Amino acid sequence: MNSEVKTVYNALPNLPGFNFAELHEPASHGLHHHCILSKEGVCMVLDGRTSAAPHEPPSGCGIPARTILDKFPMWKTLDDKVIRFFGYYIDDVDNSSVESGVRVRKVKFHYYLADGTLAIIETPAVVNSGLRKGTTASRFKPENVDVFSFCIGGSITCRGITYNLVDCDAATREFYDIMGMPQPDWPLSYPFDSFEASKSRPRMDVDEENIAMSRVFEAQAAIHSGTHPSLLSKEEREKAHNYYMNDGKVLRYFAVWEKRLFRIHYYLADGSISVMFDTIDNDGRDRNRVFIRRTRIPKDVKAALVQTETLSRPRGVEASQHISAEDLRTGTIVDLFTRPFFIYDCDSYTRQYVKKHYGVELSAYERPPTELDDIQLAKDKSRRRGKSSDREDVKKASEPKRTFGASAMMFGDNVKEKNTLQLTRFAHDVLRFLAHIVDPHPSDRGRKFIISYYLADDTVSVFELVVRNSGHVGGKIFARRSVEGVDDPRKLQVGHTTRLGGVEYLLEAMDQRTQRYIEAGVLDSMDDAYFQLDEIIATMRQHVLHQFSSTTEAYRHYASSSTKGLTAESVKEVFSDSGVRLDDALLEKVMGRVDCDHDGWVSLADFTEHLLGQKLMSDFQPQGTLASMAKEGLDPELNIPIPRGPIQSAAALTRLANADVAAAAAFRKFIAVMEARRTLLMRTFRNVAAGTYDGNLGLEDIKGCLATRLKVPLSDEELNALLYKFFYIPTMPNWAARRLSINEVQQLIRL
Repeated sequence: MNSEVKTVYNALPNLPGFNFAELHEPASHGLHHHCILSKEGVCMVLDGRTSAAPHEPPSGCGIPARTILDKFPMWKTLDDKVIRFFGYYIDDVDNSSVESGVRVRKVKFHYYLADGTLAIIETPAVVNSGLRKGTTASRFKPENVDVFSFCIGGSITCRGITYNLVDCDAATREFYDIMGMPQPDWPLSYPFDSFEASKSRPRMDVDEENIAMSRVFEAQAAIHSGTHPSLLSKEEREKAHNYYMNDGKVLRYFAVWEKRLFRIHYYLADGSISVMFDTIDNDGRDRNRVFIRRTRIPKDVKAALVQTETLSRPRGVEASQHISAEDLRTGTIVDLFTRPFFIYDCDSYTRQYVKKHYGVELSAYERPPTELDDIQLAKDKSRRRGKSSDREDVKKASEPKRTFGASAMMFGDNVKEKNTLQLTRFAHDVLRFLAHIVDPHPSDRGRKFIISYYLADDTVSVFELVVRNSGHVGGKIFARRSVEGVDDPRKLQVGHTTRLGGVEYLLEAMDQRTQRYIEAGVLDSMDDAYFQLDEIIATMRQHVLHQFSSTTEAYRHYASSSTKGLTAESVKEVFSDSGVRLDDALLEKVMGRVDCDHDGWVSLADFTEHLLGQKLMSDFQPQGTLASMAKEGLDPELNIPIPRGPIQSAAALTRLANADVAAAAAFRKFIAVMEARRTLLMRTFRNVAAGTYDGNLGLEDIKGCLATRLKVPLSDEELNALLYKFFYIPTMPNWAARRLSINEVQQLIRL
């Protein structure tokens, strides 16, 4: 191997413990050598122990720091010393329809004497120029730029941009004068910028010194006159005066834009304007009336959007360029945010205000055609058409309305008023009937339906029972809604027919609850008088229970006879003391409600149970003996059914005896398994409940949902224990027939 050419890759030996000289600097033994360039251009190596050069090298700004500090004895360091120049550069503007070909960008230069760094900032900052806070170049170290490079009338090049210097501040002039490099006395002017000249506005010949001087004069005049000097300017005082004098005063004009009616409000306090919709009933539009929120509107919106901003001229529109009360006149068109509004009228206060302050009489003009005229014309046509065909309409109204495949309801403006008493009284009462289709199609034979009538709001829904191999999915086929002609529950009887959604149904049977409802005569008492009587009795009941400490005390106080009870006059006295006046007809209805045996006397039992709504005797029943419970097939401890069959093992008997423990364990396992799928769980429960006839979930529904749809990893015993946890109630013998709502299931699983 050639040993003359060594690299990192061929240096040998490649053994542990050996070092490679090519990877390390040569050893200097603590002696550092320095290389300098002499005046003759010869590179010389100096020993580190030798003294430094007799002359101090210049600092970063081009002049030695000691030289600068000698000239300025008050300066200790150059850390906070900055010289500032003003200049500009030419920026090309391409593809702009607003600006010309070039723009003159004015900048200022901050040159730091400590390290020779430079910062370039655009002044003033131009809106939408693309420079964040006007910074053209943040502080950096420029190449070939020092103190000697800055001279008024000269130019410097930094980062590809040539900047022309036109002026500097007073401190910078003093610095250069002391250093022996004086700057020109007069500054140069900036080149003409056509775009800035077109957007510039005339400035007032008032600077901060003049404003301060005028305020001093105002304060002296106020002191001589004995008043307090104002800290506000003239414009601020005028604004405050207008606010205090005209607060709450509004000029209202009526205008039209694109055949729509508007109201223009002009607020005299601050000169702002708001535009509101003058809405029409049943126009089908949103009820929000605000079209233009309250704000000051410029006369020329486009000119206000395209403008420049400087430090001496902040962004905004002058007060004289906003729409004022003088610009709002009837019979004229006012432009509000490029929308022409025709003002045709105003209110009486506006007319008096304009005449008093401006001497102008505002007269009303004819309103242009609007949507209101079209709507009124349509109503007049329909009214004339209705008068010409009264007989035909009466004939059609007498005929029964027939619809096929849809509800018999008709769209109209009249909304049925809800009966609050009926809603609260029959909130959970539903009549259910089993029905089938009259004269069905061969494909519809065998279909069974459950027709539900809701007593709370007189609505009807139809649910189809699932029949296997029928070709029909089943479920809800007629959503709950009001149906014309089916608004009285007394019309629904077994053997009668009813028409829903264009289909004729024959009622076959009813459930036990509906049968008990009809037999009890509750449907016959569903009228306004019945609910009014309930309200009267509730008022009396609240007064009596609050007035007396016990039911027997109230009975002894009002009883006409200690053995028979209260007469009709005594009952009338009870209601009179409660602040309810009963006439003869209402007293007869009350006696018919509370007097069960109809003998004219209200006994203690009738007074307690029917009048005060209390129980006279307790319905507590002692639990049966162990022998009787075992005979009935109930577990003596858990009161749950014991399955009949062969002799069971001790483990099975233990599981039955500890049903609560097993149910709790199954419930904990179920929660642990379904924690990550809780959203899917509740969504599945809701989908299953939507397919049931009453919107609730039974034992078989939840079991099929968990085992078939979700496939929860629970054994049959754990699943039965979980259902026992959900449905079991100690006081309900037939607890397996319960049906849970979605809210009850959600509370059980705590999701």
